[in-house]
Amino acid sequence: MLSINVSELIWTIVNFFLLYFLLKRFLYTPVVRFLDARQARLDEAEKKEAEARAAADEIDRQIEEQKAIRREEAAAILAEAQKADAEQSRQSFAEAKEAAARALEDANASLRAEQERERASLASDTPELAAMLAERLLDGGK
Repeated sequence: MLSINVSELIWTIVNFFLLYFLLKRFLYTPVVRFLDARQARLDEAEKKEAEARAAADEIDRQIEEQKAIRREEAAAILAEAQKADAEQSRQSFAEAKEAAARALEDANASLRAEQERERASLASDTPELAAMLAERLLDGGK
């Protein structure tokens, strides 16, 4: 038949609780502390990574803003340079046109003066030429 030995049962219970206490004290608690510390390090690293990523994103955003500002400045400078170039080109063209007009006027004035001198010369020589022509006609064309 089956019998229960009380002293053996008590020793088994005592051993069980002693083993439970020892395992909890020397094994379970240090492992839990180690895992908690490891998790804390992982959480801290994850937090630093997120902060670094946010800082990098902010820097990228600032760089893009600066690029956009620089592009706008470059476009404004280019537009201003093109406007100044067009103005200078127009002014040079107007000056060249004026110089050509003055040269044409000077040439026309010189031509008119030459024509006047020739007319005056011809007018002064006309009586002599008429006399010579009349003399030839009267001599019979000799």
